[in-house]
Amino acid sequence: MEEKKAWKKFLIQTLVLTAALMTTVAVLVVWIDPFFHYHGPVAGISYILDNERYQNDGIVRNFKYDALITGTSVTENFRTSLADELFGVTSIKAAYAGGYYKEIGDGERTALESNPDLRLVIRSMDTFFAMSDADYRNPEAADPSFLTDSDPFNDDAYIYNADVLFEYVNAELIRTAKGIPGDSFDSYMRFAEDRPLGAAYVLKYIDEGTPAEEFRGLTDEERDMLTENIRANLTANIAAYPNVEFYYFIPPYCIADWYGNHIVTGDLPAYIETMKILTEEVLKYDNAHVFCFYDDTDLVTNLDNYSDLQHYSGEVSDMILECMASGEHELTLDMYEDYYDMIEEFYMNYDYSQMYR
Repeated sequence: MEEKKAWKKFLIQTLVLTAALMTTVAVLVVWIDPFFHYHGPVAGISYILDNERYQNDGIVRNFKYDALITGTSVTENFRTSLADELFGVTSIKAAYAGGYYKEIGDGERTALESNPDLRLVIRSMDTFFAMSDADYRNPEAADPSFLTDSDPFNDDAYIYNADVLFEYVNAELIRTAKGIPGDSFDSYMRFAEDRPLGAAYVLKYIDEGTPAEEFRGLTDEERDMLTENIRANLTANIAAYPNVEFYYFIPPYCIADWYGNHIVTGDLPAYIETMKILTEEVLKYDNAHVFCFYDDTDLVTNLDNYSDLQHYSGEVSDMILECMASGEHELTLDMYEDYYDMIEEFYMNYDYSQMYR
């Protein structure tokens, strides 16, 4: 009998201790909330910003801002401090490396729905990701639906997660105690200082190859898929929020990308047509702007500006923001077709052997 009582007491104590421990963990995670699932940042806490697909949803829902920078990895080097200065806003950055139009469009829509103060969106329109089904998402990217859905009963995957507790909550408390400042949106996912630039690093991503003998445009099927994707994941948001200004830009991939992915493959006319359709669809709306930088041939042909075929330096990222703020390289409905015809003429006839000199 005494032994039975001892086991009962032990069981009760174990359950109480377990409940207390679980409650403590839950309170800590919900209070600090490193992924901002329940609320914005707590004043004085040194937050770590380094996990865009787990943190972006909470950021766009719960931070205070009136401007959003979003897009693929080509926007990760943008400095929100510069955007704030140039546009007179308070901005956040929520990039999705390798993100297709669906994922980025959904994140943009969440920001628009969650924040009535939002008045400016800056977003990349990557041509590489444009030619896909409207519902396609990158299968290699994390998809933490327990954070992005509205089901409170699956939050245990966040609250009782060892990585969240030790790599974020514990680390942030230690940083706070040491007086280490929290991460900023300028540094959030920024890699500009970590990747070397130049031909030696860029040209390894392409084979020298030879130009295609024949060049092709878009097929009817490709044209329809592209248009559906644009309307579902770009212009639907523009149309739904006429009081928000949308600054969309086509990121300037380098000259080696033009050669390896369009001259050698023979799809340069299709590439040009893709940009034309993107531009035309977006510019149907008065609150939308499109910027393209392929006329800046000194930029595109200088491989010292690039770390690979698509990613450019921090200085180029700053330049893109500055140009958008001043209206440089902006396209309009009455000139965009002539612009792209000029671009096609230049890149079709460029002497690509200069890349190897």
